[in-house]
Amino acid sequence: MGRVCHPLCKGGCWGPGPSQCVSCSAFQRGIECVKQCDINQGSVREYTDGSLCVACHAECQPVNGSASCHGPRADQCTECRHYQDGEFCVERCPSGVKEDQQTVWKYSNATGHCLPCNTTCTLSPGTTIAAAVGGVVLVFILLALLVFYLRRQKILREKEAMRRILQEHELVEPLTPSGASPNQAQMRILKETELKKLRVLGAGAFGTVYKGVWAPDGENVKIPVAIKVLRENTSPKANKEILDEAYVMAGVASPYVCRLLGICLTSTVQLVTQLMPYGCLLDYVRENKDRIGSQFLLNWCVQIAKGMSYLEDVRLVHRDLAARNVLVKNPNHVKITDFGLARLLDIDETEYHADGGKVPIKWMALESILHRKFTHQSDVWSYGVTVWELMTFGAKPYDMIPAREIPDVLEEGERLPQPLICTIDVYMIMVKCWMIDPDSRPRFTDLVSDFSVMARDPPRYVVIQVGDMSNPVDSQFFRMLLEEEGNNMRELLDAEEYLVPQTNPFSRTQGSRADRRPPNGLCSGHSVEIPRALTSPAFDNPYYLDLVAKANAVAGAAAAADGPEAVERDGRGPRHVNGFVTPTAENPEYLGLAETWSGYT
Repeated sequence: MGRVCHPLCKGGCWGPGPSQCVSCSAFQRGIECVKQCDINQGSVREYTDGSLCVACHAECQPVNGSASCHGPRADQCTECRHYQDGEFCVERCPSGVKEDQQTVWKYSNATGHCLPCNTTCTLSPGTTIAAAVGGVVLVFILLALLVFYLRRQKILREKEAMRRILQEHELVEPLTPSGASPNQAQMRILKETELKKLRVLGAGAFGTVYKGVWAPDGENVKIPVAIKVLRENTSPKANKEILDEAYVMAGVASPYVCRLLGICLTSTVQLVTQLMPYGCLLDYVRENKDRIGSQFLLNWCVQIAKGMSYLEDVRLVHRDLAARNVLVKNPNHVKITDFGLARLLDIDETEYHADGGKVPIKWMALESILHRKFTHQSDVWSYGVTVWELMTFGAKPYDMIPAREIPDVLEEGERLPQPLICTIDVYMIMVKCWMIDPDSRPRFTDLVSDFSVMARDPPRYVVIQVGDMSNPVDSQFFRMLLEEEGNNMRELLDAEEYLVPQTNPFSRTQGSRADRRPPNGLCSGHSVEIPRALTSPAFDNPYYLDLVAKANAVAGAAAAADGPEAVERDGRGPRHVNGFVTPTAENPEYLGLAETWSGYT
């Protein structure tokens, strides 16, 4: 908190560097704000196009003390670096160039200008003979190299075959290199003595999430964290699923995607992630809608698109992008989380086919609902719904339509309506995200570019009559930790400041793995002041419904404590599953793929 933008920024920023400005106070070179353009100095000379610094053509000669060009083309240079052919600066004069069914031959004079040869000039036969001889020699050299290479490869193959025969044990499987680079992400194993649980943030069918502190051994720091703990006697499948989730989270290395801090392998597996004091973005926009301006909304759209673009680069399909799965580190910084449904594509895969389970129907692309096909372009559809959630300050998509009717509604061409605060420019981006043909939807790189342009002029694209947003939490989380720890806490450090940035991000890896669905679906970062910022467990979450295990989900949820937000059930009085949301089986908002797909397969 209290950080200021770079001096070259104007109109705000989303980071401390000159490349993270909404607009520039002086000039802009690419995406970076600069004080001035290299007009009269520098190895690459530039000219100004308004407030933009644009490089001169490579054939322009740098001129000391004055501008080297007045435009980007080769005919807009002050002086030529090599030669001048008419109005254009060229590297060499044209020689033997076909033009209008004639061959053009030119030479350079003493001043560096290209002049045409006399029409009586002829090509020297010596030049033709030399070129022919050179070509023949080159062909013979290439043939000799090819013969040498083939013979060497034959000898190597014979040696390899002999080595295999002489080996006592031959290989069980032949080597089949995929060409994928190794995944060099680091997994930190934490000791239970390094973790201190302070209070329960929420509980689900398979586990509990605590607010806590991580104090690494031998270091005088304490880091606020969220600790996801599996329950005792959890099934081996649940242990495998939480380890799969840890595998995905450990490999991400983007400022807009939540990372795993470590894992504790006690009798009950514990995942440790950064604790976000502002909670999830869905609750944040609902509670602060009167204090959120257009600049914040568009900046969040940019950051979510950047996070999803990174996931696309590392071949990770999220499958559950929604405002509830975006955490707020501070009003200027959000992160994508909840990788329980995420699926890492193999190097030769372009799509993933699911086999059922809990899925958010109203956020899914039509091909994902009908054919169980998930790609980066189906994530683009979910991104469009997420943007719609932000622009409506947390409204529920298709609120009055049952989940089982969503496929028919989408096939008939109906889509979410235009939010009141959105101009047609923003709404058309959402509409493009909801095209039936996945290839017709924009890529995340396109979405980053489009929303970055809009974020430089927010009132033009999002119309909200509010002032600047204040900070509702205002570092209360850190003061609360100090009060709970007493005077023994000598230093409180943010997780990102403690960790050394990863230099080896999530690499493309080979080998298929089972569909990763979280055992409890809990968010890895939660609000301290706002309990409902917690994303509830998947078995009890109103956003999901597992029709395959519906009966077991309801039976397991019945053991949870009563709460003030209880629901009536069979006339036996109020009952609440986990203190946050209603049971999955009682909420019609979402529908499992097992039943929905049955009518379309």
